[in-house]
Amino acid sequence: EASAVEASASDASAPASVVTRLAAAGSQPLAALAMSEHASGATGENPHYPLPVNPLDACAAVGGSSSGSVVAVAAGLCYGSLGTDTAGSVRIPAATCGLLGLKPTRGLLPGDGVAPLAPSLDTVGVIARNADDASAVLRATLDAVQCAALDTYAAPDCRAWRIASCWTHPDPTVLADPPTLDALEDYAGECSAHGARRDVQLTALPEWMRLAQTILHSEAAASHADALRGRAPALAPLTRTVALLGAAIPPGWYAAAVEQRASHAQAFIAEVLADSDVLLTPALPRGVPDWSQVLSTSPGFEPRRLLDLFCWLSFVNYLGLPAIVFPIGRDRRGRPLCVQAIGRPGSEAMLLAIARHAEHSRFDGQGFCRLAASSCLRD
Repeated sequence: EASAVEASASDASAPASVVTRLAAAGSQPLAALAMSEHASGATGENPHYPLPVNPLDACAAVGGSSSGSVVAVAAGLCYGSLGTDTAGSVRIPAATCGLLGLKPTRGLLPGDGVAPLAPSLDTVGVIARNADDASAVLRATLDAVQCAALDTYAAPDCRAWRIASCWTHPDPTVLADPPTLDALEDYAGECSAHGARRDVQLTALPEWMRLAQTILHSEAAASHADALRGRAPALAPLTRTVALLGAAIPPGWYAAAVEQRASHAQAFIAEVLADSDVLLTPALPRGVPDWSQVLSTSPGFEPRRLLDLFCWLSFVNYLGLPAIVFPIGRDRRGRPLCVQAIGRPGSEAMLLAIARHAEHSRFDGQGFCRLAASSCLRD
């Protein structure tokens, strides 16, 4: 199993435990990959490196922060890669490049040795072209007890899924376009054909996003306090902005966001997943944007398209739940249309099984990231 490990512009340090475990399982590191500086940013922008190129379409944006990891897998340079997901940073680039991106349950994978941005949100995740490769990489990073929990990983059509779905964001300015909605509806119908489906509303989502941002900025300020005070190398403008916002947040706001976290997660599970195995949401509500739409320095910059990259993803990190993103179709330009599936803590096996089902039903079992050539995709 080959893998690639992302690297920031900072100096290399001792290998993270997840990297050591992969090496012990026989993986071969192939490269150090560019990413957003200090894992801060929903795009792959980093002033130290050129913009990453989306292998599906050079004009299409590559999400961040784990941009290099995803590009390497999408380009066929390796079977799988690790990334870090703080507000969607594994799932965003997976969606823009038509791959599977798995954010495990918070704390499932060890975070020691991983450069921090917001430690209580940072989650090591897995990127792969198919569910089997993702499962192999995940297993290699777990201990024996944790691996046993993945033995429920199931073949397609092994059971009737109970699906909850939510396509409408509480923020009225976040709108899914017709191609995305059509693909989501088609997929949800297929996924629940022999089970059950119910529509839900996530009325607390804006509150979860606010609390997630409070923690993100506060912890980023603590992680980069020396740089903000001039005692460490200067941060790039985007990273500095993220950290400076945290320096202005009252400590009481941060403490309250942390204190409320468990009760919000419990409420989500009780209300949304009580009678359902997973919740389906959009990944990118209006498909994959152009680079010109999400680069703040571009004349065609559209702030709303930048928000689209994480508006359905960042709240999952606050709740600490596992989530997976994978393609279910393509738009008229051949770019991927992706779904996000969110499960209960420890439900990685079920999420991988659902992704594998889609891989077989929509991609003829050939793996994701074959959007241009696949005749199995549904427009």
